Amino acid sequence: MGSGEPMKLYFAYGSNLWREQMRERCPDYREVGHGLLKGYRWIITTRGYANVVTSPDDVVHGTVYWISAADEERLDLYEGVQNGAYRKEMLEVEVGGRSCSCLVYVDPVEEEGEPREEYVERLRRGFVDTRLPAPYLASICGRFTIILGYRDTVAIKGVV
Repeated sequence: MGSGEPMKLYFAYGSNLWREQMRERCPDYREVGHGLLKGYRWIITTRGYANVVTSPDDVVHGTVYWISAADEERLDLYEGVQNGAYRKEMLEVEVGGRSCSCLVYVDPVEEEGEPREEYVERLRRGFVDTRLPAPYLASICGRFTIILGYRDTVAIKGVV
């Protein structure tokens, strides 16, 4: 990545919270910090992956990264943009008390389902890496169990 290459803010809320996965997919990424996507709710769709859906009273916690244009191209492939699995939206995310326009991948499927078995482990690793608030994790993972293994959150299964 050249020092003059433009970077874009990207809000991750699913398996891209896992830093190792981000390093593989987006070698130029730089972590900005914790982000809040207000007016949305986190779900697992019937496709088995995380999504955000409009919900005025809710908030989605995640991580904001700077990514390069090359990183974005790779993410588009991983997220299945070309096949319509996810679409790209620029949404306002609160980062450090400021509102920032961030790239967010949104699945057109809004029906809730169960996570794919292979996806659960990637989510778990991302949740551990980012240490999102335990009550938030309990609220979004209430229908399935993810063993996190850090203090205050041993297993989440419908516990708030």
